[in-house]
Amino acid sequence: MNTLNEVKEVGLLSKIISIFWEPSKTFKSISQKTHWWDVVIPILLITIVTWITIPYIAPVSTEMAKDRIQKSERLNETQKEQALENIENQNPVFRYVMPPISNLIMIAVIAAVMWMAGNFFLSGERKFLPVLGMTSYVYLINILASAVKTPLIVSKNSMEVYTGLATIIPKSDSFLFRVAMHVDIFAVWKVVLLGIGLGILYKTKQSRSLKVSFAIWIIYILGASAAGGLSPF
Repeated sequence: MNTLNEVKEVGLLSKIISIFWEPSKTFKSISQKTHWWDVVIPILLITIVTWITIPYIAPVSTEMAKDRIQKSERLNETQKEQALENIENQNPVFRYVMPPISNLIMIAVIAAVMWMAGNFFLSGERKFLPVLGMTSYVYLINILASAVKTPLIVSKNSMEVYTGLATIIPKSDSFLFRVAMHVDIFAVWKVVLLGIGLGILYKTKQSRSLKVSFAIWIIYILGASAAGGLSPF
């Protein structure tokens, strides 16, 4: 017999769909029981979408990389030729091998930070797997981000496509613009979901868990903007 605190376990497909408009349903199910496929399937879906976009994005990113090398003032002509040759000789298979590895590392690192923050700041003790499962579902938002940004990248023939504060701030190499690049609608969406997920997993007030997720994000933005080359959250 179920107790009042138990929630009926939700199926995999329902959890995937719910993350976009009823995330609490997904997170409550994960809080009750987390399976290995709650990690593997979301990462696999994100990877498949990445693979689909590669033929469209790779030519654009390659040309932009070549252009940056040619305009670089830090490289002499010999170094430029070597760098351009390396790009030309890059194995195309590498582009398809890296996404599952990078997706797993990114999600695992974010989950580890959220897990440690939850255990320390939210006065709870959860195992790592539920937090990893929660984070994996949250990053399904990247699929929607790809669906929006890929056509823009192709139409503009540029990787410099923004869906946040960077659209209203003049482009520059300034710290402010780098911060604006990270304040993206999809990033904010993920941070909110991570906060909601932490609140449910650690059984604490949403306001408290959202403060934790936003604090982590802000720290990341400042560090990434100072470093100048880290990926968005």
